[in-house]
Amino acid sequence: MAEKDWIYMMEQMQSIRLFARLNVRRKRQSEHFSAESLDLLSRVAMAKEPVTPLMLSKQTGLTKPMVSKLIEELSGKGFLKKEQDPKDRRSYFLILTGEGKKEMEGTYQYYLEPVYKIWRDLGEENFAELMKLIDMANNAPQE
Repeated sequence: MAEKDWIYMMEQMQSIRLFARLNVRRKRQSEHFSAESLDLLSRVAMAKEPVTPLMLSKQTGLTKPMVSKLIEELSGKGFLKKEQDPKDRRSYFLILTGEGKKEMEGTYQYYLEPVYKIWRDLGEENFAELMKLIDMANNAPQE
């Protein structure tokens, strides 16, 4: 496939960035969570198996040091606790505490409102197609 004109591709990048700025909520002054923190907590809460920091790094695309920093902040606030892996004493699993769940439930509506708005505006079929394309892009091989 031939490379597209760089001006066209820059316009596409600007559209992607604008979409993210308009539709990904940032932390409110009164909130305990940044968008990254809420993402991390929600992944721990929804996981079907124990979650490690390395798994979170891979799932979120955040660096291991950034994930470690977020874990320390959230643990310090009592929202997450660490449980040592009995098979590998150097590793640990993350568990959402009752306080973390309570705090997250009080916050998620603010963060998800733009996604619900897109769903309402596009309709279910178009929203499903958008999410399918986003998943394809997210799962494409990275360089």
